[in-house]
Amino acid sequence: MQLIFHGGAQEVGRSCIELRTTGDRYILDCGLKFHEAGFDYPAKFFDVKELDGVFLTHAHLDHSGGLPFFEHYRMLCPIYCCTETKTIAQILLKDSHKIARIKHLHEAFNNVDLKEVATHMAGVRFNQTQPFRTIKHTFYNAGHIPGSASIKIEAEGLSVLYTGDYNTRTTHLMVPADPHSWGHVDVLITECTYGARDLPDRDKLQVEFLNRVDAVTKAGGRVLIPVFAVGRAQEILIMLAERDWPVPIYMDGMAKKVTRAVMDGDSQYVRSRELLARLFSKVQFITSDEHRSAVAEQPGIFISTSGMLQGGPAIHYLEHMWTDEKSAVLLTGYQVKGTNGYLLDNDKMAYIGGYRTKVRCDVERFDFSGHLSSADIKETVTAVRPRILILNHGNPENIKAINDWATGLGWCAVYAPKVGEQVDVNPDGTSSSLRVYEEGPNVQYLEEHQHAFDPREHEGGGGDDGHGGHTPSQSDENRSGVVHPDEHHDHSEEHDE
Repeated sequence: MQLIFHGGAQEVGRSCIELRTTGDRYILDCGLKFHEAGFDYPAKFFDVKELDGVFLTHAHLDHSGGLPFFEHYRMLCPIYCCTETKTIAQILLKDSHKIARIKHLHEAFNNVDLKEVATHMAGVRFNQTQPFRTIKHTFYNAGHIPGSASIKIEAEGLSVLYTGDYNTRTTHLMVPADPHSWGHVDVLITECTYGARDLPDRDKLQVEFLNRVDAVTKAGGRVLIPVFAVGRAQEILIMLAERDWPVPIYMDGMAKKVTRAVMDGDSQYVRSRELLARLFSKVQFITSDEHRSAVAEQPGIFISTSGMLQGGPAIHYLEHMWTDEKSAVLLTGYQVKGTNGYLLDNDKMAYIGGYRTKVRCDVERFDFSGHLSSADIKETVTAVRPRILILNHGNPENIKAINDWATGLGWCAVYAPKVGEQVDVNPDGTSSSLRVYEEGPNVQYLEEHQHAFDPREHEGGGGDDGHGGHTPSQSDENRSGVVHPDEHHDHSEEHDE
């Protein structure tokens, strides 16, 4: 068996692992990696038509966003995912398509390719082992966002468990993942997003967050809560439902459509669906630009995409409140360097009307992560006891922290591959090796088809929890790499945070 890492290795973004058995090729996820100049697809991939199956862990674009690109080159195989992932991924991919079309990033983003993705998606149920060709697959709840799964593949006498993004602690929205239910496996591929750090106590953080909302609203200020449309928007609503508020709660942007999809889903791993529906009925939804402008100057709690303030209606509210010292922007997740949210969090500055501006409203960040901590990753590895441990989905610092710990265990081989490397596993799982992946001198990889993108040639409009994606335009006044945001497009930063 061969495991080839086309993305998400020693990095966060464009998650894509190819699993090869005798005669068959499968991929685990197919994402994009966002950066200041646009985005990258999985690297060193060829002959998409020969793929036999895709297994998608969840809807975030750093795991699903490359699917239209693969469809463009005639991918003909089924895409297996949980039912809620199928629904939510189509919402995010459609939004991603709008932004890519506006920015002229790649010909793959057309309606035909999006329709092909939808056609090839096949919904599966959790905890049911299903045969497909020469393998078996089982989807387990990952506890990350609605529809998220950790996937076990059994092939050629070996078992491989790919965690995707997972969380082993209960949140308001999700039942946690249970690694004990996976059983012992030969190969465990685990994410290491926070491999070098522990996360704050979530209950304590929630109290601090709600107290801050309470203080600002009682002082006559407005509260802007930028959110990722999937997961974070719903969890914030559930938190707010625990108290009565003296001002209206408004929801704007793509969060409404995704929240409706979550409420209409049937996953047993989504908690508080009734509570979510109850508050959903009390929220005032913004229906037009005129409506948005009318309420922006009024006291209220504004829940709006995008989570990193790279676009969407959140920009509109910031433009109305940045001078108001009584108001506050409460960031609720990780802010990628080069985004407006990162500027706010670190320098209390943002691009307002195209100008880098010092804001006078309060800015605070509350780290409600959908991932697990370093201690939780170690607990998972100990519970599963794989023969082979592969670390991915993390920057080098976080990967190294888990690698240093795991190499001292003495009972498993540990690998931290880079993009463009592969792990070979022998049939009985007793030996394995890491090497550079190379298909041959005459193979043309898909990235050779990608269009070069110079952001200076595409300045202006448009423009992807957290994170389609933050696809920046970089002008002479904006050498820092922070994009000038656009309130008219969500820039759905629906990647991992």
